Amino acid sequence: MSEAFDVVIIGAGVNGAGLYRDLCAQGLRCLILDKGDFGSGTSAAPSRLIHGGLKYLETGELRLVAESTYERNLLLRNAPHLVKPLPTLLPIFSWTRGIGAALRTLLGSTTAPRSRGALLVKVGLAMYDFYGRRARVMPRHRMFSRTRALEEVPALTPRIAAVGRYHDATVTAPERLVLELVQDGTRLSPGSEALNWTALTGRSGAVLHLDGPDGVRDVTARLVVNAAGPWIDSVNRALAMPLPRQIGGTKGSHILLDHPELLRQLDGRMIYFEGNDGRILLVFPYHGRALVGSTDIPAEDPDQAVCTPEEVAYFIGALRDLLPGLRFDEGQIVYAYAGIRPLPNSEGVAPGLISRDHSAPVAEPEGDRPFPVIALIGGKWTTFRAFSAEVADSVLKRLGHPRRQGTDTLRIGGGQGMPDAAARGDWIAEVSAATGAGPGRVALLLDRYGATARAVAAEEGADPVLLAGTDTSEGEIRHIARVEQVVHLEDIVLRRTTLGVTGQASRAVIARVAEVAGAALGWDAARRGEEVAACTETLTRRHNAPPS
Repeated sequence: MSEAFDVVIIGAGVNGAGLYRDLCAQGLRCLILDKGDFGSGTSAAPSRLIHGGLKYLETGELRLVAESTYERNLLLRNAPHLVKPLPTLLPIFSWTRGIGAALRTLLGSTTAPRSRGALLVKVGLAMYDFYGRRARVMPRHRMFSRTRALEEVPALTPRIAAVGRYHDATVTAPERLVLELVQDGTRLSPGSEALNWTALTGRSGAVLHLDGPDGVRDVTARLVVNAAGPWIDSVNRALAMPLPRQIGGTKGSHILLDHPELLRQLDGRMIYFEGNDGRILLVFPYHGRALVGSTDIPAEDPDQAVCTPEEVAYFIGALRDLLPGLRFDEGQIVYAYAGIRPLPNSEGVAPGLISRDHSAPVAEPEGDRPFPVIALIGGKWTTFRAFSAEVADSVLKRLGHPRRQGTDTLRIGGGQGMPDAAARGDWIAEVSAATGAGPGRVALLLDRYGATARAVAAEEGADPVLLAGTDTSEGEIRHIARVEQVVHLEDIVLRRTTLGVTGQASRAVIARVAEVAGAALGWDAARRGEEVAACTETLTRRHNAPPS
């Protein structure tokens, strides 16, 4: 017997999760599922920036820049516990270089500029400020001399001519933001469901066949959304839809370094810089590490995406060129990751010039398939809400269902009820008094979980037990295991916490997390052993981070 839903969304990355929340907010009964954990695919492998797309100016994607800067500003307001301002330095190596190449790119050239001079950067940053004026929350750009830049970052190469400074934002826990979108959706629509580690195994007429931790399940839908990112073509095959190839993704890799002196010189800022090949790279502080990225390499198999030794060498070389006053080597790497960007199939176009805009082509009902299928193609992390709203409007129109509310000002997860700066002190004092947790601990939890910090502090109590060498407590692990749909140990180590990405997932930490989570989830000793082995294998094979 199959269960009926209005909409089934296949893929619980940020675009699928955003759409799920939007449609649930309108009162539809929705099901979202993912063959892995929520946000475990491409959405777990971004540069962790919430940005307006400065580089999209030179490709003429002005609408995308306007949309992206607006969405960045909204996220700073709607998810203030997870999205933070990020001052950014842009080193410039000449005054006039790149103007001709930029004009050619703007007119349709498929070759990216090799360098961008101060005049070009000044014009670009002024345009960036202009497009970012809607719901503005951060300062406008400034230009600094070579002397000023070297005073602030002494390790910078003296080859620079000037430096531009502007503001974007960073998402401190992208996987958590995806989870909170999913949780919001389920809360907003009784009868809606979210399933992780659940695969679509096939289709028989109107019925979709699923297989997850609780066994086989059949469902039907009035409309299906293929939000599987780089797996979109695979899902089309599972749906028995003989469509042309829709995805032509590129791989983006990143590394995280344990480098205290680099963090000291960055002083909370990102450096957004050109590699010798003209590619834009970045380095910025991230949870006590330095995050470095990204590459842009054609790739097809998202299940095998890893950061290769060649990419590591590229990053290390680029950092040595940019910051010759500091030492860089592979021994400083604590974590690496890679993901496939779900870009539209664009054969013959340079990877860096493939549009990051989004589209949602529709496969109308055909043959024995009675429902339409909408595919979510492209897009970028920053614009997920706008993309979701656009697709939600199309879905609502098709189903004849009115929109009940917009999402521009709809706070996300722990951002709901989170105190503003003026009320922060009183909120911390009240939660501290109610739970027995120290004010400093409550403040840390507030920055990590938003208003959900109240429940976490209550779980921890007055004397939290911290995992060895970390500021993560056993109380946090218990809370996560009980309320955040954990299926596997790696869900906690890699996505619900930052233990993995910061290189803090030692063997002792992994074993203790397995014990604490296992007690909450009813795992026996054999299951705990299996989970520890699987998590260790993932850290070693996918992230170049074998536990110490």
